[in-house]
Amino acid sequence: MLFGTVQASADPSTILVFPFENVTNDRTLDWIGEGISQLIIERLQPEHGIWTFSREERLGAFEKLGIPETTTVSRATALKLGWDMGADHVVTGRFAGTADNFQIVARVVDMDAGAATEVTIEGKLQDVIPLSMSVAWRILKKAVPDTVSPEADYTARPPVPRSAFENYIRGILTQDFQKRSELLQTAVRLHPQYGPALFELGRISHLQRDFKDSNQWLQKIPETSYLRRQASFLMGLNYFYLADYAPATTVFQTLPAVYDVLLNLGAAFSQNGDRDSAADAWRRAIDTDSLASDAFFNLGYLSLIKDDLESAARNLTESLKLRGRDSEALFLLGRTYEKLGRLEESGKAIAQASRLS
Repeated sequence: MLFGTVQASADPSTILVFPFENVTNDRTLDWIGEGISQLIIERLQPEHGIWTFSREERLGAFEKLGIPETTTVSRATALKLGWDMGADHVVTGRFAGTADNFQIVARVVDMDAGAATEVTIEGKLQDVIPLSMSVAWRILKKAVPDTVSPEADYTARPPVPRSAFENYIRGILTQDFQKRSELLQTAVRLHPQYGPALFELGRISHLQRDFKDSNQWLQKIPETSYLRRQASFLMGLNYFYLADYAPATTVFQTLPAVYDVLLNLGAAFSQNGDRDSAADAWRRAIDTDSLASDAFFNLGYLSLIKDDLESAARNLTESLKLRGRDSEALFLLGRTYEKLGRLEESGKAIAQASRLS
């Protein structure tokens, strides 16, 4: 079984950022609210000592509550989502003013202390990107007061051209994949090293099952980009789905040995005929997360194929303890019991599998 995300290890501080509310009288600027949020997220994600939830993670939480992704949520809803997602700090905000007198206000809530503080930055609308960088650094200082990252690392970094940034944000906001792709490609044409736009193009192609095209976009992401690790994982999945198992294993082996990476590494080894390496990868996956069922299932299935019946029964049983009512695992367990001569248990397992399927 393949998984499409790399799980992060627990970090001392987590930050959830929401789109900023447009309180100007110009509705054509609505996209900037998402833009400010995304700039803050993307700038904080490479920082050590914190975990900043991605836009996709936030939208996943929206979906669970039935909230449309373009909705500007209330402070109360933002706090509820922050609580549900385990955020230590929740950031909401607004932007106001005119082209020459532009203001960004971020509200940072410390969930443990139950206290909120505001960060205000003023300047010109045309400087929305560097202004957002200043906001991001001040949020970092509030979340991690002893950070060693200087403000100059934020404010002195060459900004993405605003034209590329606008096309990128408008692209991720549209629900039309074709229009999204066109806007993102425009962003990349205007700024060829634009990692987030390249990654999103690769993700779109992956979702459309054009795995070769996906890798062509992902390979363009600079090695120094904070997105490179996520891009490499997605490239590994693409190689797998293209049945290029050798490069898939190579890519997965370059990544940190977290559960999802090891699970997929085992799948690539298995499809490439290296069952021993597959089993080793899945055992290591279990060591990293003993409460996840898929590695147990995979080991159980592999053991059954190898006729290691005791191992098959043990691992499939563990998978069922964690996964619950799983017809496929029950059927395989029933066949395992049958081969072991435990016919009564076999019949019960297969009958239960039939009822569930």
